Amino acid sequence: MNTIRTGPRGGTPVVLVHSAGLDLTYWDHQVAALGQDHDVVAFDLPGHGATPADPGDWAGDAVARVVLDVLRGLGGPVHLVGLSLGGMLAQLVAVAAPELVASLTLLDTAARFSDAGRAAMRARAATARAEGMPAVLDGLLGHWFTADTRRRRPDLVDRAVKTLLTSDPLVHAAVWDMIAGFDRASDLPAITCPTLVVVGEHDSSSPLSAARELRDGIPGAQLRVVPGAAHLSPLEKPAVVHAHLAAFLASAAVA
Repeated sequence: MNTIRTGPRGGTPVVLVHSAGLDLTYWDHQVAALGQDHDVVAFDLPGHGATPADPGDWAGDAVARVVLDVLRGLGGPVHLVGLSLGGMLAQLVAVAAPELVASLTLLDTAARFSDAGRAAMRARAATARAEGMPAVLDGLLGHWFTADTRRRRPDLVDRAVKTLLTSDPLVHAAVWDMIAGFDRASDLPAITCPTLVVVGEHDSSSPLSAARELRDGIPGAQLRVVPGAAHLSPLEKPAVVHAHLAAFLASAAVA
């Protein structure tokens, strides 16, 4: 398991779980900002970055157990932050092992998806298997970044493209099949730790309606909307997301 850890030790660690197709390096802004005051941990999910995997590692809730092992290895409760797929895994962990989660931040994620959304995800998986990673790029990038970001930040888009092209298409397909089958809406009331839900204003993958379902389903959850962002709000608007996260962590520390 490829992992990084930085920042002062002794406090409650902040653990960052990335989205499908990316890796821990995409938390660079958050690691730099949070690491000034927090013990920060990020890791590559199986089949992402420098953590190897095969498609079977994504069957059922197997990857949630990987996240659980990371948290247990830290020896205590953590502030768990998940983006997209990472937010889905964070929900699973918060229900399965509430003693390990001091607070939960769910970024651009959902508890479940529409039938049309599930069908699109399974189609993406089938395309990756049949045609490889180049065939799924346009569909992903259109959801991940606003048109303004794609115009102003070609470097960011190029970075994401190069990362995706290094992915194993069979593992990538297995990830999307797992996401397509995800439905934990009925578990939301069991999440009792302080929770922050953040969503990009223009997120078409996990839209505002999905964020509202998380907020309404998790007791006491807060919701923040990031203007001008699509599905990867921490990449498009890192300063705005950090401001929300830092304020939330400060309040969770004294809750």
